[in-house]
Amino acid sequence: MIMLKQERIVKRSEGINPKSLWYVPDRRIRTSTSAKRAIEISKWISSDRLEAERPDEQALFAAMHVCAFRAVRGASQFKPLSAAQRNVWVNRWRAIREYLVETNLGLVYSTIGRFGSRRIDEDDLLSDAMLALSRAIDRFNPWRGFRFSTYACNVIVRSLMRRGRVEGNYRRLFPVQHEAGLERPDGIPDEQTELYVERLRRVMSENLGDLTDLESRILKQRFPEAQDRPLTFQKIGAGIGLSKERVRQIQNGALRKLREVLRDDPVLQ
Repeated sequence: MIMLKQERIVKRSEGINPKSLWYVPDRRIRTSTSAKRAIEISKWISSDRLEAERPDEQALFAAMHVCAFRAVRGASQFKPLSAAQRNVWVNRWRAIREYLVETNLGLVYSTIGRFGSRRIDEDDLLSDAMLALSRAIDRFNPWRGFRFSTYACNVIVRSLMRRGRVEGNYRRLFPVQHEAGLERPDGIPDEQTELYVERLRRVMSENLGDLTDLESRILKQRFPEAQDRPLTFQKIGAGIGLSKERVRQIQNGALRKLREVLRDDPVLQ
């Protein structure tokens, strides 16, 4: 019975190395009283969570750091812990951390609403903001004297600003995927647009640009001839098993091939 229980504990903790956990090096996390309080909080989280017994913010973060300390340094000043005992502390750390993420998700959405950009993919914003929230939870020191929401919002905003700078730089380097007007060579008069489109269709139908099947598929999904809404890089990548960045690179390579063919087309000279 004991062996089965230990196997379940190890399975739940699979993927987390106890020694990789980070904790605030504060003497208050080393006491037996803090360890008992951490156990009580982890039990409260896994129970019915009566609001009257809800720990305050400092107690939750302190308990998380206590669990990390016990998992990492359990054999340093205390009785050596077995692998199963260390994994018990890892599970407590994980439960408290997941609860903190769950209860602070509102910070992610409110910060995106205030500081997010419509020019950036919503999934990218959410992914970056969630990672920033996780980092903030892992690194927050509850004994510094300020609220977690203040610290976390600052971390999330900086992450969104970095994303904005990266996207802005990418748009400057590769404007063709953002500006439809740049999909044709410069200097084409409006009255020649139909001729240009006709020649482009000929290049596509006869594959004069020597596109691969994958390149043709991506272009058709990104620039559908009908009024269908073009698919995002992420959706195309999910369908073919590639990252959205790789899909973007393939599209840009295919567009370069088409531009070279059209530039040499004598009809368009």
